[in-house]
Amino acid sequence: MSAAEPAEAFVGMFSTTDRLQEGEIGKRLQGKCFKIVSPVSPARLHCCYAVIIFLTVAVIGLSVALSFPGEKPEQVSAKNTYAVCPRNWIGFGSKCFYFSEDTSNWTFSWNFCMKLKAQLAKFDNMEELNFLRRYKGTFDYWIGLHRESSQHPWMWMDNTEYNSSVPIRGVEDYAYLNNNGISTARIYADRRWICSKPNSYILECQIPFSSF
Repeated sequence: MSAAEPAEAFVGMFSTTDRLQEGEIGKRLQGKCFKIVSPVSPARLHCCYAVIIFLTVAVIGLSVALSFPGEKPEQVSAKNTYAVCPRNWIGFGSKCFYFSEDTSNWTFSWNFCMKLKAQLAKFDNMEELNFLRRYKGTFDYWIGLHRESSQHPWMWMDNTEYNSSVPIRGVEDYAYLNNNGISTARIYADRRWICSKPNSYILECQIPFSSF
């Protein structure tokens, strides 16, 4: 073998090694390119584009809707009005209650509540009675129970008969609430008083007139 032959063999081996490395590099590049041009990526991009477009349209639509004024606030409040308890009244259940800080006789207390479009307090169940007893503190308060005489039943201010769910102590004809429950006193005795009235929802409907 001549000296030139080993040199040619070495060059051939070097060329073969280069070809193998180039082949491996090519495969790697091909794989990366395949990932880039893979159909999965465009689908994800299309999904992102669709979300962006949807959000953009939603924002534009909301901006357009807000740019056009709807009904005036006073018109809305005229149609739907929730009658909350007035100032200095306490809401419980479906009623509003007013606890006076002054004292007077039963007749004055009754007239005071009437002027406020209310009545001396009436409780319809034990929950309302417990609320009144809990909120009144240590003071005595006139309530709306009264009777014509000891021979007549106890009545509320709306002319409904008392169901005697709680015994009324005493022999007088006008009832008040105290720490022991319900007791009676004469009409001219001075007590604080409780007024009550419904806490209702008022809905006004505007019905347009149709021409025939």
